[in-house]
Amino acid sequence: MSVIETPKSQYVQIAELLRSRIEDGTYRAGDPLPSELRLADELGVSRVTINRAIMLLRASGDVKVRRGSGTYVRSLPRILRDTKKRYAARTQGGGAGEVEAHSLNLQSRTEYREIGRTVPTDRIASVLGLSKNEQTLVRRRLLYANDEPTQIADSYYPWSVVKGSKELLQEDAGQGGSYSRLADLGHAPVRFTEDVNVRMPTDLEKRTLDLEGAQPVFEIWHVAYTAEDRPVEVCIHVMPGHLWTLRYGWDDETPATTAESS
Repeated sequence: MSVIETPKSQYVQIAELLRSRIEDGTYRAGDPLPSELRLADELGVSRVTINRAIMLLRASGDVKVRRGSGTYVRSLPRILRDTKKRYAARTQGGGAGEVEAHSLNLQSRTEYREIGRTVPTDRIASVLGLSKNEQTLVRRRLLYANDEPTQIADSYYPWSVVKGSKELLQEDAGQGGSYSRLADLGHAPVRFTEDVNVRMPTDLEKRTLDLEGAQPVFEIWHVAYTAEDRPVEVCIHVMPGHLWTLRYGWDDETPATTAESS
């Protein structure tokens, strides 16, 4: 059965045109878009149509409105989060987020919002295998690239594991970061899992990450385990969907002898 597609709306076509101009460099990263009036005159449509097209570009993260200044092309490129490689990057001296930013020649900065002992939520306690009264160390941080927020990352560690580490109570946890400090304590992470969900941000996350109302975020629950299969960290990442590409790689574990050859 044939499916008849209706023609695209004018504003959708214009959004695609403007996006193609961004991609080919006609409008460069960080540059202002032409005014709605100028675009309306150029393309022979109403300002309302142009406004609706720009709303689509705002929702997709291609452009951003600066109040009182105009509409600008997104200044940051997409950042690749390669889960198989990112934690090995701690040997380079910085955190994984810092290395990811530097790979794109972006200036990285981390703002620590809280470091201290805390009572975890029931879900975090369950993932870490903690009893009802056990506490955690939390390290809450906000990561930036070129002074633009790129992710919220809140890490939780069992207090019984990390209470002997003065470094983990400081912003700079030292060479190799928190995982090297866990290794110093005899709890080196060797296995990781991640659960990824896409959702709309909370009002606080919108303000913190400078998001438009219709822009979704990735929420990633990253869990680190020791060789004894003990969970020693839960890190909850909240990341703007339009800024990140998530890459997951794995090895084929299919038995060499297949059903056809057996």
